[in-house]
Amino acid sequence: MTASIGAMWLVLIAAVSLLASCKDNPREPSPASSQSPGSGAPPAAPASGAAAETSTLDICRLSLTALDQSTCPAPEVRQNLLKAKKAINGIVETIGKVGGTDRREFQVMCAQMLLATERDAAKLSCTVAIDAGQRKEITALLDAWYGQRTPVAPTGDAASDAVIARFVAMRDAACECRDAACLDRLDQQLGAIGTLPPAAPDAARTLGIKLLEDAGRCASRVRMLGAPPR
Repeated sequence: MTASIGAMWLVLIAAVSLLASCKDNPREPSPASSQSPGSGAPPAAPASGAAAETSTLDICRLSLTALDQSTCPAPEVRQNLLKAKKAINGIVETIGKVGGTDRREFQVMCAQMLLATERDAAKLSCTVAIDAGQRKEITALLDAWYGQRTPVAPTGDAASDAVIARFVAMRDAACECRDAACLDRLDQQLGAIGTLPPAAPDAARTLGIKLLEDAGRCASRVRMLGAPPR
């Protein structure tokens, strides 16, 4: 049983880390004009107040309902699913307390936790109630989140651009990985990438962070949810 719920525990740990970060360090809303040049992230669409919050809460509450309606062959087995429900409920509570965050992070956390739980629950002969329409919505959310790729433009510093080119190659390789073994091989090659020079411009440092975030999203999807469809 321990092995079969390993992926679920990875998601739970990530959720706890996210919640702790948000509670301890609430972020102020970032005006669209402060977007870093070359960051590749589009300006955030103006939030439509309650509509934006309702969408976020609905994804997480959908997960709570699905876990509430889950069935398992034995009560002690179902307890594993209730642990995931407790973590998702914590996310819902945090959404109401933390302002100025990118609420898609919460949506994604709930969505990936639900799918990872469903996958591991099936190994225990449990069924998690997700209908076709809900699954389509969850999949679209995750595809959009994990599909983000930062555009790359020269920073004006040749030494920095050479390192950035290696970052890009690593990012692209990570996003092509279909299993954990591929990611493990890439981990062994990280030392060859090098670091940005001390005098690297801010644009290069910002771009490097964005590229690493891209790679991290791709790796997270493979390790938590399995390979995405091509």
